[in-house]
Amino acid sequence: MENCEQFIRGHLLPHFGAMPIAAITATEIEDFIERKRAPGGSTRFKGKGLADISIRSGLLVLPGNPMDAVEWRSAQRVENVDPFTVAELARILAVPAVDGDLATLLELWARTGLRAGEVMGVQPQDVDLEAGTVLVRRTWTRQRLGPTKTGHARRVSFGHPIVEDTLEWRPRADVIDTMITRIRRLKRTPLDPTGFLFTQPDGRPWSSSSMNSAWRRVLAKAVVRYRPAEQLRHTVASTLLSRGAPLLYVQAVGGWRSAGVLLKVYARWMDTGLGIPGQPAATQAQPPRIEGRLTR
Repeated sequence: MENCEQFIRGHLLPHFGAMPIAAITATEIEDFIERKRAPGGSTRFKGKGLADISIRSGLLVLPGNPMDAVEWRSAQRVENVDPFTVAELARILAVPAVDGDLATLLELWARTGLRAGEVMGVQPQDVDLEAGTVLVRRTWTRQRLGPTKTGHARRVSFGHPIVEDTLEWRPRADVIDTMITRIRRLKRTPLDPTGFLFTQPDGRPWSSSSMNSAWRRVLAKAVVRYRPAEQLRHTVASTLLSRGAPLLYVQAVGGWRSAGVLLKVYARWMDTGLGIPGQPAATQAQPPRIEGRLTR
């Protein structure tokens, strides 16, 4: 409902608002689509156009008959996968004078590949310090809690050696021990187990805008080329695959609906990636059990 209202107020009314319903023809709609695809079509991002998926969803609130005659062909979807290198991650996580709790959040994100809303929605009750895992079962978006994108919960190890210059992909006990120490040293921890594990310095939950601002400051101090923080998720997937992790294991870690999505988006990292030579996934052993504590 919020998406529909925003689209109506920001796009449909300025374009069609003064027109009678009968005047909204297929030609008018096609003209609207081209305007919104062009630079400046977005109201949120200056100089950008709207994505086809946003236009298609928004147009559903228009009368149905004119849309039946519209010649619609969606633009090919291109995943903007631009992962960080090990050296870049090391600089990001070593930025001086950065709030310690934020640094821990970023490292957990970098080792688990959670979605943005998932990592901001983690609660103390979700973290198993004995097993070295986090239970992903909710997302924090638009100042409210909701289910994960797929509607399913998953348990992910925070022991993946993503930040280390190695060819290993399996969760490591030394990494888990380091992360446990960092989590236990969080300055802002809620007394309520259903509170947020990570909060802003003023105690408020992280939002998309506040996280983006903090993330930009971190990258600037680390002297790392800007990419959205969501690239941490792509970094985990591409790194694990390049090091020979089984496809189904990576799918389970990231919570993708199917392995086909991974093959389509990350196929070029199946043999090599991030400048580190990997091995074909078929030569690797089965994924480790991550529900129990790893032994050294």
